[in-house]
Amino acid sequence: MKQKYVYICSPFRPNSITEPERTEELKANIRLARDACTLAAYRGFIPVAPHLFFPQFLNDDNVQEREMGMSMGIELLKHCSQLWLITPRISEGMSAEIKEAQRRGIPVLIFTGHGFEPYIGNGDVTDNCFMDNE
Repeated sequence: MKQKYVYICSPFRPNSITEPERTEELKANIRLARDACTLAAYRGFIPVAPHLFFPQFLNDDNVQEREMGMSMGIELLKHCSQLWLITPRISEGMSAEIKEAQRRGIPVLIFTGHGFEPYIGNGDVTDNCFMDNE
């Protein structure tokens, strides 16, 4: 049976102000994405998480390299059967990914305490995803 690809959508860049807080938040964001990839693999999907891979060779703080990474991520998204939204906080990059998935008719699911549910929001950075699904 052919496995399907699932796009893992979670924040990468930290929002914190101080450097120690930013470092810890980045580590937590990476752990979250890795855990989501593990979940996807155990559910029979091939996880696609560009925000874990591309920063290995592209500098997310460099505008051109970030745009290159975002563009490549959107290209990968086109091959996925679902997008999994793993956190209620939507970053700018996540917003672009969610809106592209919605535009293409790729189901967007949000992971909640009840499991995966259809995401009914608009993908804006101001959206609180968990409130949409209460």
